[in-house]
Amino acid sequence: MKKLLLGSMLVLAALFTGLSAEDNPRAVIIFDASGSMWGQINGVTKIEIAKDALKNVVKEWNPNVELGLTVYGHRSKGDCDDIETVIPVGKIDKDRVISTVMDIKPKGKTPISRSLRKVAEEIKYTEEKATIILISDGKETCDPDPCGTAKGLEKQGIDFVVHVIGFNVDKKTDKQLECIASATGGEYFSAKNAAALNDAMKVIAKKVEVVEPKPEPKPVVKKPKNNLEVTASEKEDGKWIKAYHRIYKVEDGTAEESQAASFSSNKKDAGKGQLPVGKYLIKSEYNKFKKETPFELKSGEVTKIHVVMGQTGQVEISASEKEDGKWIKAYHRIYKVEDGTAEESQAASFSSNKKDAGKGQLPVGKYLIKSEYNKFKKETPFELKSGEVTKIHVTFGQFFIEAECSDMGANVSYEIYASNGRLVYEKQTKCSNALKVTLDDGDYIVESKINSTIKETKFSVGANHPNKITIDLQNLNHEEEIKADSAEPASTLESTPAPMQDEQKSEKITIGDKQIEIKGISQKDAEKIKELGAMLGVLGGMMQGGNEAANKEKKAEQDAKNAEADKEFEEMSKDLDMYTK
Repeated sequence: MKKLLLGSMLVLAALFTGLSAEDNPRAVIIFDASGSMWGQINGVTKIEIAKDALKNVVKEWNPNVELGLTVYGHRSKGDCDDIETVIPVGKIDKDRVISTVMDIKPKGKTPISRSLRKVAEEIKYTEEKATIILISDGKETCDPDPCGTAKGLEKQGIDFVVHVIGFNVDKKTDKQLECIASATGGEYFSAKNAAALNDAMKVIAKKVEVVEPKPEPKPVVKKPKNNLEVTASEKEDGKWIKAYHRIYKVEDGTAEESQAASFSSNKKDAGKGQLPVGKYLIKSEYNKFKKETPFELKSGEVTKIHVVMGQTGQVEISASEKEDGKWIKAYHRIYKVEDGTAEESQAASFSSNKKDAGKGQLPVGKYLIKSEYNKFKKETPFELKSGEVTKIHVTFGQFFIEAECSDMGANVSYEIYASNGRLVYEKQTKCSNALKVTLDDGDYIVESKINSTIKETKFSVGANHPNKITIDLQNLNHEEEIKADSAEPASTLESTPAPMQDEQKSEKITIGDKQIEIKGISQKDAEKIKELGAMLGVLGGMMQGGNEAANKEKKAEQDAKNAEADKEFEEMSKDLDMYTK
């Protein structure tokens, strides 16, 4: 009897143990560590608030509820696959969970759809009950439709539930995150601050503790054949093209936000799908064309839809520094032109390089290319025609403007005007920096401004002109001239007398027994006359004294000679008067 009783107890214990292990509730927290978690609420970063809230919940976590932790966006920037199961689901180790959470540092993107799929597969959502707690401060940034992903998981899962907390998100993101929760039978909480986040975490933790009986396995329903086929072409009766189609259910005349289905059509095959009867809207995309087509699916019918997208043309763009030069790597942004004005949003963008032209296919029409190479920019208008390849080569002509300033560190503002008066370029830089610009051939005026003083300089761009000018901005304010003009003479200095002309004077000369005075002659002429007078005096003395002493008898003869000498003297005097004049 004792053996029988003991055996019965062991069987019951085994059954109880098996049921408890199998029915233990499990939950996985998906924690947002995207870069936006560095944002602040009331001066505190969202990551700090979220860590504190999670720490408080973990401290009170029911040890009978298994817990796992998955984090996204914490290891690298811009990586949509940065999703890591840091703690696999299992019996909770509170200290380990808290220390792991405290070490998280936000860096990357918000891959909600991929995180949901990864966690669901790890906890075998198609075989066992699975509850996910998603904490996110932003919308999906990697895949287009996280709500559609949640719906698909819920359909395939045994008991798949996602509770979602939107942490300080906008209204649009609120709707996206709420859709994930409602699609799986979970609850959504919009927490705008730390207190709301703590309250939401506590409510969800209590919900996870409740063990509900497993639902009956869903019957396997064999899917009927496709009841929708979609094709596309550029024009009526044209060749089929590859296009992408998103389908939305229409209720009360309004298309729902979440997709009902999506697929592609191509050159050979139609896009096919199976959907419940009802009204829908197809949003089709082909290159830069978008088109919406409403339709209705009816029971027992296959609905075939052909979408005419519109005609396109191809553009190929290359670039070089000069005409017929080597190709260079450049970046090109293309804008649609309507009524002569380029639209703000880009129609396309791509690069060209040394070997390959940049290529794109766009709707027919007029466009503007904005090309960039180093610091050079150039705009090129063009037109695409149906079925044609438009080839465009962009030439970046380099023109340099240098300046010479009294202070080479001074800031110079440059404004370059075309010959029609239109401002084509402006920049402020230090005088020591050469200005590099790209200009079309033609005549220009550059206004160089230091402080409030401006200097205008004309120049031309073209094959027969230099590609460089140097502008002299020294003494731009003419400070030196102004200073010299306004300076006062020093009080200690005396005026310098003007240089004197040769002094005018008179000179007396003696010839024989006669004396002659000559007036109004210069110092230099007086010296010459003085020498001439001395010579004449000697000659006169010789003529007088020598004859009287030698022979008194010849007095009569001497008198005659003296008379002749007097006559000669008179002639010499006349000559002398002429000389002095």
